[in-house]
Amino acid sequence: MVFEILLVGTGGFLGAILRYLVSGAIPRVNEIPAGTLTVNGIGSFVLAAMTFSSIDGSLRYFVSIGMLGSFTTFSTFAYESFKLLEEGENNYFLLNIILNVVVCLCAAALAYQIFSL
Repeated sequence: MVFEILLVGTGGFLGAILRYLVSGAIPRVNEIPAGTLTVNGIGSFVLAAMTFSSIDGSLRYFVSIGMLGSFTTFSTFAYESFKLLEEGENNYFLLNIILNVVVCLCAAALAYQIFSL
């Protein structure tokens, strides 16, 4: 149990750093927060790939719970979407929601196609 907690914590530490680097390196596209969209899309693909390839054990704790738990971000997506709405950017608000859902589902579907063979 202690080993798994350390794996999750270490993965979370690394995932948070990666999220900071990746989302900070990608500028907004028009008003869409592309950095958040990117980390959520990558995270959806990697988690689906791990699930469909039946990886488990220590790697699952480290990557899926630890790294991806802090790398992906639903709360930032929700906040950024709300800010768009608050700023009167209704079209970008809807586009951001649609893009996040579609990109993440497509990433999971792609991982399924690749790893469930």
